[in-house]
Amino acid sequence: MISVNLTGTVVHGHGKGRTAGFPTANLACEQGTVLPPCGVYAARVTIEGRQYVGVTNVGTRPTADDSALTTVETWILDCSGDLYGKEMKLGLLSYLRGIRKFDSMENLKAQINLDAQKAKTLLAEAPMSAAVITCSASETRDTAAVLAGLLQGGDVLVLRGDLGAGKSEFARGIARGIGVTDAVPSPTFTIMNMYESGMFPLYHFDWYRVEDAEELYEIGAQEQLPGEGITLIEWAERAEELLPETRLEIIIETLNEEMRLLRFSPKGAFRVMDWERILKC
Repeated sequence: MISVNLTGTVVHGHGKGRTAGFPTANLACEQGTVLPPCGVYAARVTIEGRQYVGVTNVGTRPTADDSALTTVETWILDCSGDLYGKEMKLGLLSYLRGIRKFDSMENLKAQINLDAQKAKTLLAEAPMSAAVITCSASETRDTAAVLAGLLQGGDVLVLRGDLGAGKSEFARGIARGIGVTDAVPSPTFTIMNMYESGMFPLYHFDWYRVEDAEELYEIGAQEQLPGEGITLIEWAERAEELLPETRLEIIIETLNEEMRLLRFSPKGAFRVMDWERILKC
């Protein structure tokens, strides 16, 4: 598993970001740091105890120069002044896009501004989010199992991600973590499967084939949200209005064939989890 929390010192770069209108802080990471896959990420930036929104590029800069050197540089929104020599902490919370060469600096600047808007929206909606990168389906299940040990009866988890992202693998990890001994297939054709062999009942919903919320109201699904045990919901976007205000959202983003970025975002009055325990599993 790869941490998305990077710490180091701000060092001098080549100054090309400042020339283009978005000065970046270059991070010299602590020795032994394993970097996440190359790409552009939305980041929570902490400097001298203050937090900012940032857009972090991990990798090369094919539009600005032709160097093959991997760097970690961040455009920190609404932050000015001399940062050189200061400690900076980055929490990479979402994968925005891959690295590519733009045909002009103007097009690159336009894309970075779009990246910044996405990052601002993300951190405004999920200020307490934490994230981790898993390197295999097994690690995804292990992370979920650790999370399961922190859950309580009545908790609702919403699993978001594209087809094949790993939502069902995460659900299997939750089931294992609460002691469910049954096999946990995707409940796509049954809308909901219930498991009672663990320390809590587990209600596993999959709304992929649901047309709208009315279809779920007709079968009384709203009466089981939340249930007495742990509720997992896949494809909740089919009927957002049924979701309880208090819940934990797990957003699973595909980085490559094996790696996934998992973001944990509590909503409503959902208690803040023991992130350190989860992220170090």
